[in-house]
Amino acid sequence: MRQLLVFIIGFASACSSLAPSVTAPNKLTFHVDAFRSGWNAAETVLTPGKVARQGFGLIWSSPELDAFEGIPPRLFATPLYMSAVRVAANTPNTLNVAARRDYAVVYAASSTGFVYAISAKRQHAAKPGEILWRKQLTDKPCTRGSLGILSTPVIDPVAQRIYVSYCDNQQLWSVTALDIRDGATVTGWPVLLDHRAVNAPGVNRNGGNQFPAIFAHLQRAALNLSPDRSRLYVAFGGEPTSGWMLSVDTVRARIASAFSATANTEEGVGGMWAAAGPAVDHNGHVYMSTGSSVINTLAGKGIAGVFPRSAGNWGQSLIELADSSTAGLSLVGTYTPFNYCQTGARDMDIGASGPVLIDLIGTSTATPHLLALGGAKQGNAYLLNRDHLPGSLTKRQACGDDSSRDGSLLAPEAQPQFGRPGPLNVFGPYTDTYGMGDQARSRSTLAYFRNAAGADYLFLTGSSKADESSAISIAPSLVRLKIVSAANRPAFLRIDRKHETMVLQNPGSPVVSSRGSRDAIVWILDINRPRSASLYGPDAPQPVLYAIDAESMGLLWQSAPGQLHASGKYNEATVVDGMVLVGTDRIQAFALGAQSSFPLAAAPKSPSPRSRSTPSPKAMPPTGSADGLDVEAGGLLYRLRCASCHDSAAAGVPTRQDISAR
Repeated sequence: MRQLLVFIIGFASACSSLAPSVTAPNKLTFHVDAFRSGWNAAETVLTPGKVARQGFGLIWSSPELDAFEGIPPRLFATPLYMSAVRVAANTPNTLNVAARRDYAVVYAASSTGFVYAISAKRQHAAKPGEILWRKQLTDKPCTRGSLGILSTPVIDPVAQRIYVSYCDNQQLWSVTALDIRDGATVTGWPVLLDHRAVNAPGVNRNGGNQFPAIFAHLQRAALNLSPDRSRLYVAFGGEPTSGWMLSVDTVRARIASAFSATANTEEGVGGMWAAAGPAVDHNGHVYMSTGSSVINTLAGKGIAGVFPRSAGNWGQSLIELADSSTAGLSLVGTYTPFNYCQTGARDMDIGASGPVLIDLIGTSTATPHLLALGGAKQGNAYLLNRDHLPGSLTKRQACGDDSSRDGSLLAPEAQPQFGRPGPLNVFGPYTDTYGMGDQARSRSTLAYFRNAAGADYLFLTGSSKADESSAISIAPSLVRLKIVSAANRPAFLRIDRKHETMVLQNPGSPVVSSRGSRDAIVWILDINRPRSASLYGPDAPQPVLYAIDAESMGLLWQSAPGQLHASGKYNEATVVDGMVLVGTDRIQAFALGAQSSFPLAAAPKSPSPRSRSTPSPKAMPPTGSADGLDVEAGGLLYRLRCASCHDSAAAGVPTRQDISAR
């Protein structure tokens, strides 16, 4: 039980709301911009030829970040970056800083509850990787330091703030604003994100659902800002509660409004947990994917546990929310896949991946404003007309199995898995039955790129499986889709090219760097073990960073075995200003001119399904003496977060006995 317990504890412009830009080399939010495009079009240094042949490699690492009571840090949050920050000197948080000087700064947020500003270059008195300031947000991070901060923060460069959410064992979830120059807490912050505030009359704009008063959900989704930066969006997902979107007033530092994924507390579906978090368009509309319920699946509730007849239930859907200072959040668009009842009953939720907004330019297509969702647990890709999402504003459509009636933008030809038109299956084999745990095909968010010829592409990462019910990953794990558009016709998706040999286990979201429409590289950070693997202990997985030529889909470079330290899950590389920044238990930076380079290893091959067993979690986080273990808290956490999966007999999910034995 002791081991089981330890396992449990265990380029945008100045405004982050802009679509892909070729201006300042900053990364202010997850997946580059508020659209979640995943495309930094301002990378002029890193080209395919240089990365493959000019000594690209590790150039510096920061010190290991702060542990909490023996539990090492992990970065679930993606590093952010600003090229010029006037870091304040001689403050309680700042360390080796020269006065009145600008610094290139990496911002990192750790699972142990700390936020850091780290020098990105050799500048003034600071060396690359040196910590400029650090801020501890809580001395009681949730689950003893493994869930202190999960989501990627967001930077407001005008107000000179970084917004960060964190979990405290006593107060649970809060969001705070820190001054990016010295880490000082902005007056009026933090804002407590608790049941008292959210359940106040008039706050939730979707029925009488009650925000939980106990630790029952996670704030994993990246934060995002409205175009005028007056609203901060914070999404929640988890079990056994429903998903929630909170709108936080950044001027008055308070919760302005909320929207629950279902109108009824007892239905408990619709978790908003994708690492990408919400996407926000130029009009301030907020888009988010929602999930299903693993508890209902394992309880055998079947389609009844999807609640298809309930008004105001938006589980297993994409929702579009408008937000105003007077009316708060309001539902203005929805989409629910044709087979949501079948997949929702099996916890194959589309909420595993985040939405990406795309504005096609230079075409006369009938659908220039698009929303794309790629991968998710079933491995499908969806394309939607953002100007007119097809669903009702009252309730989801009745259960069905006719793929040709799906409301997304479908290719005219029949899809092999259906024998008729339907959503595009990217990571197969296609199934409506097997997609939980390590059987899931994807949990990442796609990346958009438009090349010099005017072709629009989407890059997806995931894990195809050896057979329908298998947890063994095979190629392809990286696929390029083309957005097919023609005059006066709706756009749709086709598979354009696959990487035929690379096998990824649990990849983060791909990101694209390019020099405008040329020299594009796809960067992928793979955790390098299945999702069920423990992130702690001597056998913790060590990620691998890949660089792929976006044009040829050939492997340009990959990090050496063991070069990256243990990390969190669902994060991505930050590619900016000639550097690739990776968050592990520290910040590690790659660039041209590395002192020692490593030979390009062969791309990992697809394993034989018979030659490899499904890995199980092994080592646990170090905690010091047994007296340091909070058995009661660990047991509660196991019952809330783990028992529904690990006490079941679901394929691809290690049992309690498997975990305890290692």
